[in-house]
Amino acid sequence: MWLFVKFILIIGVFILATFIGYVLAGRYKTRVAEINDLIFALDIFETKIKYTYDSLTTSFLYIADSLKTKVYRLFYITAEQLKENRNLSAGDCFKQVIDDEKIFLALNKDDIEIIKGLGVSLGQVDMDGQLKTIKLVSDSLKKQLEEAIEDNKKNFKLYRNMGVLSGLVIMIILL
Repeated sequence: MWLFVKFILIIGVFILATFIGYVLAGRYKTRVAEINDLIFALDIFETKIKYTYDSLTTSFLYIADSLKTKVYRLFYITAEQLKENRNLSAGDCFKQVIDDEKIFLALNKDDIEIIKGLGVSLGQVDMDGQLKTIKLVSDSLKKQLEEAIEDNKKNFKLYRNMGVLSGLVIMIILL
């Protein structure tokens, strides 16, 4: 009986270590997808500014509906807060939402700071200034995307395999 329980516990430790490795590896893949979504969102936002006269709230809700990753939360929550709270500027509201939601995203500190750059001029400058800010943030995110793709290539397999191997090592030690 004791041997059976020990065997089950060892298998459980192996599965847990493998799962942790896969979760850590998945963050690299998720970061690439989220940066792609942010670039796509900025393209939509640029188009909305150039060709429509929609409000910021309407534009952000449209962007949120178009995104596939958790990045949609940044735009959706900002739009909802802009509807409810008229005391904060759009830029301050956007930065506050980024600070609140960054724990749910796979983005690193540099990515977050670049996105916050959009909030600096959000709703406070003319159309040309806003378009220039969007272009700057988009170009910076494209550089971050290249870095994220390299990190993904380098670290995805590493973390995945380290999870499996550490599970095997712990399993052997416990036997």
